[in-house]
Amino acid sequence: NGVLPLTKEAFWNKDESTVAVFGNQASTPTVGGGGSGEVTPSWLPTPLATIHATLAQADYGVESDNVFFGGDDSTVGEMKRLASKADVCFFYMATSASEGGDRDNLSLDEDTYVSDVAPSCAKSVAVVTTPGAILMPWADQVDAILVNFMPGVAAAFATMDVVVGDVNPSARLPITMPMVENQEGFTTEQYPGLDDALNSTYTEKWAFGYRYYHLHNEQPRFWFGEGLSYADFKLDTDSLTWHKEDKVTAKVTNAGSVAGAVVPQLYLTLPKACEQPIYMLKGIEKLTLDAGESQTVTFELTERDFSTWDVDAFDWAKCTGDYTARVSLTGANFGWDYNPDVPNDDGVAQQTFADVTRTI
Repeated sequence: NGVLPLTKEAFWNKDESTVAVFGNQASTPTVGGGGSGEVTPSWLPTPLATIHATLAQADYGVESDNVFFGGDDSTVGEMKRLASKADVCFFYMATSASEGGDRDNLSLDEDTYVSDVAPSCAKSVAVVTTPGAILMPWADQVDAILVNFMPGVAAAFATMDVVVGDVNPSARLPITMPMVENQEGFTTEQYPGLDDALNSTYTEKWAFGYRYYHLHNEQPRFWFGEGLSYADFKLDTDSLTWHKEDKVTAKVTNAGSVAGAVVPQLYLTLPKACEQPIYMLKGIEKLTLDAGESQTVTFELTERDFSTWDVDAFDWAKCTGDYTARVSLTGANFGWDYNPDVPNDDGVAQQTFADVTRTI
């Protein structure tokens, strides 16, 4: 929503700027999990102290009178009062996990107040630490979301680098974030299994993750492969070419005002007779572009990309027919958010994916 970055010149270096910080994760952050994922740092910088120092324009440990903190034990009313006094709110939330067991659910440990408090904020940023997929029922109530997964002991500093714009984010989601618990509809027989979870039946076959959502035409909260940047990348759909040597190329331009990195992805649709997922990720590349710069992304396809496993022959077998290669700048999210009748800032619809078909 254009809230980030909050640059030092525009916000943090102004004496009148105020910040409200919510959640115990701001003062006692989670940086690891249990078991082999446990981290016991000798020193752990906190998000709250980092925000204090940044707003005070001072070294770590210096506090600012313009930072207001509400912990998880604060009432919603108290949080709303603090939020109304601030120019921007930060919500810090987390969940964790350990080897040898699964989380009971996909909810964060303390986030029920966010939907009530965020509307009282002039601007709002949610910062989430998680080992995997989570539910974000408050996603539409906040202006920006930063997911750092399990970030390590320097997470407070790294997050602030992104917030102020010193680092332009370029990461992409390695998983799909669902709307609700078990949105994919797994049965007990599929997971965790029967006979004390000793026997599982994988009747879902390939229909899991982003492939489930494509097959059932469902919308998750956020798609696999999605991620935002402070730059503005555009795909030249007319440049998409499938070369004879099984190479797919397309031109990408940074139409923004700052340098950044984009992660184009190639999804392949096999002939219907192959009975494979509608779209399968077959290539992923990263381009770093200066403002105004264009580069060509190249995806190399192999024989294996055009093959499926033949159970009877116990070998890979190449499918024949029409293949479609789809290059996307927004991960597996293509078509669901695209509306050709809604213009972007340039007055024209911006399609973030393009297709090219070839018969093999």
